[in-house]
Amino acid sequence: MKSKSIFVVALVFLIQSLFLPISHGDADLIKQTCRHTPDQHLCVSSLIADPRSASADVTGLALIMVDVVKAKAIECANRIDHLLKHRPGDQALSNCKRIYSVVLTADVTVAVEALTKGNLQFAEQSMDDIAMFEAVLCEDGFIGPSPMTDLNNASQKLGAVAAAIVRLLL
Repeated sequence: MKSKSIFVVALVFLIQSLFLPISHGDADLIKQTCRHTPDQHLCVSSLIADPRSASADVTGLALIMVDVVKAKAIECANRIDHLLKHRPGDQALSNCKRIYSVVLTADVTVAVEALTKGNLQFAEQSMDDIAMFEAVLCEDGFIGPSPMTDLNNASQKLGAVAAAIVRLLL
């Protein structure tokens, strides 16, 4: 009977470690960090969804958020490619393609390198560029309704959250 109790306790701990990977202390760091961002809910949900956040410091959280920005930019680029197949020659979409190419090849790359090397101003600027310029430029290029509004808005919000986390490190 005692061995069954030990087995049950061990099983409970195993299940908790698999389904609740973020400890109370780690969740507190995430919440404390996200309180200083323009969208606390978006910040917390984005960071908790990544298992790396369980052991991350604030720099690690910033790197995770840059990865979230990158994933959203890839989603944008994929939608643009899909739309261009149905609307070849669309200037607004072609412009957005160039913009999100810059996001992926320059902004995200610079932010990761800058965070890794401690050049925090460059990381902040790269994420601010997405939040304040690139997503807005893509959106404003359309006359009438934009097929990119939802993704541009999401990119803008994620960039602002990432920049805010980096600012905590300055």
